Amino acid sequence: MPGRKSSVLLIDDVAATREALAAVLQQRGYHTIQADGGESGLRLLRECAADVGVVVLDLLMPGANGWWFREQQLRDPNVAALPVIVFTAAAKPEVVKYTLKIDDVLFKPVAVDDLLDAIARHMSVVG
Repeated sequence: MPGRKSSVLLIDDVAATREALAAVLQQRGYHTIQADGGESGLRLLRECAADVGVVVLDLLMPGANGWWFREQQLRDPNVAALPVIVFTAAAKPEVVKYTLKIDDVLFKPVAVDDLLDAIARHMSVVG
């Protein structure tokens, strides 16, 4: 519901991944906003910050990747506090979590139940 932090912002350069995640989340009652990279994700986050409860972010994307997105997000006080769940094929989740101040790190392929649990946990904090 707009204004109640009910949206999940999905940022991934692979359309099939984004759309599959969006379909699963929508079946569970979440509204989704999709972005195909860091730049579009940051723009949408800023535009829709009042509705976004959590960001689901891929790290490894061409151009403005997830690392870039998170650095920019943390610099913007209007969106810095919104929780981020990274899903990645990168190793060493503790490094990713610490370096980027990420709330959760999940590995690809993402187990849907793990992703849903993480989203529900963070949405209840900001909702």
